[in-house]
Amino acid sequence: MKENATKAMQGISRRSFVGLGALAGVGALGMFGCAPKAQGEAGDAGSEGSAEKELKAADRTEECDIVIVGLGTSGLTAAATAAQAGAKVVGIDRASSMAATNAANVSGVFAVGSKPELEWDNHLTVEEMFKFIWEGTNYQSNAGALRALLEASGKGMDVLIDGGVPFMYAFENATEETALLNRGGHIYLTSGSERAEALQALLDASGVDSRWECEATNLLVEDGRVTGVRYIDADESTVDIKAHSVIVGTGGFIQNEEMLREHYAGGLMYCPGNQYNDGAGISMAVQVGAQLGKNFSTSINESGACNMKASTPFVSLTDCNETPVFSMPLFGGLFVNRSGRRFLDEGKMAKKTMYCGEPLLREISYYAVVDQAFVDELSTKPVLDLVSSDAYENMAPGVQMGFQGKTLTALSDQLAQGIEEGWVWKADSISDLAEQAGLEHLEETVETYNGYCITGTDDEMYKESQFLREVASGPFYAIEFEVAAWVTLGGIKTDDHCRAVDVDARPIEGLYIVGVDGDFWSVPYFQGGSCQGFCVASGYLAGSTAAADIQ
Repeated sequence: MKENATKAMQGISRRSFVGLGALAGVGALGMFGCAPKAQGEAGDAGSEGSAEKELKAADRTEECDIVIVGLGTSGLTAAATAAQAGAKVVGIDRASSMAATNAANVSGVFAVGSKPELEWDNHLTVEEMFKFIWEGTNYQSNAGALRALLEASGKGMDVLIDGGVPFMYAFENATEETALLNRGGHIYLTSGSERAEALQALLDASGVDSRWECEATNLLVEDGRVTGVRYIDADESTVDIKAHSVIVGTGGFIQNEEMLREHYAGGLMYCPGNQYNDGAGISMAVQVGAQLGKNFSTSINESGACNMKASTPFVSLTDCNETPVFSMPLFGGLFVNRSGRRFLDEGKMAKKTMYCGEPLLREISYYAVVDQAFVDELSTKPVLDLVSSDAYENMAPGVQMGFQGKTLTALSDQLAQGIEEGWVWKADSISDLAEQAGLEHLEETVETYNGYCITGTDDEMYKESQFLREVASGPFYAIEFEVAAWVTLGGIKTDDHCRAVDVDARPIEGLYIVGVDGDFWSVPYFQGGSCQGFCVASGYLAGSTAAADIQ
């Protein structure tokens, strides 16, 4: 069984170099094979500007008030919200069931003002969070949407909670000094099939007609208004659903290498999961005149590390004993780019790991350089004994939990395996290591870096002294890492109610965008849990607005 799974992972092409589109601390989802469409290739719609080109007749035509494309977190929240408001809702998804969506496996939701949160003193306010994100990201977010989404986030959580989805609350007994993530955190108590059953039950109880193994190919347009969706069902029948409004939330484009390279300056991301997050919803929206935004960011995983040459390219931090080498970025050691030069304050990767996607993506791949003394220490001592109290307290909760009681005993074996597979290099001297790995300036970089370690002052990247440790006791290792991430952030521009807008910033009638398909994010990724929080919020906002528009 394990051998077959390994072979399947090795068979993933660079084109599907991506995929578990979820926020944090989750296990791998099942693999789903589907060749992603490039922009401008969705069904028979043709290129941009020809959205109203006549389509061949569908095998059957149906009608409803609102059709939801994508039943992940944002789509299911939109569907339940709209249905509970009295709309006739049909939801479609390419996955085989709710258990195969990212919604079944993400770990938590950041939200403001849910009913349980309001029961506690020192709960967050919309004003606090608006100022924190708006000012902290230097005003890059869509301010109107940000304000509306924060207001909607607690209401969206109430839809899930009241619908029987189990949560625990990180903000209980909080004080004004408690971290914002803890004051607004809602942690799922279930995952996988158990959570999927609760989410599906919410849709069923709300009256949503949810349909699985259904691939949307076109948005239907009449007289400039989006009037429905064409999809292909599991029997390969073509179905047109005519609707007053369409809400699109297909999970971003982390599975589409072409789109990644275009919007991330050549960068790629990998995550071992839902192959359907390939940008199909964004492409369909562009084809009917929706305008792409300009902000694209990401939420990387808890270590930011993987390698496609490895027999197991990535494993969640909770399994760090199995693949300890992918934990190396969390210790704040020496990192270099392809030229062998430093490119960031490595201590930030230890303390603020999931916020470091931008510098990693700029380099496309990067290298950890360590000596044998550090490898021996990591292999024999409990991880949390090696981490300073300051760094430990500032690590993300998921990272802390992942290392509880762990000693990376398999590290030496995995380094040896990486050498065989061609993504780890070992040498008795830094000069030989530089030659083997092709890191031109590594020798001078290590010499300079070791000088900083001796003086305790980093005059280049200004890293805290606690993370300065000499690379001096050979043999030495260079470990190649690629970027592992949960999701792409960025997509279609919207107004402050999640309505897609055109090149003139005018709403496209009948079309709403939710989740990571939208351009209303905090960019760069700034607040922990906000990815899922804004998925819930945008789903609630679009679902309630679309339902009200029918009246």
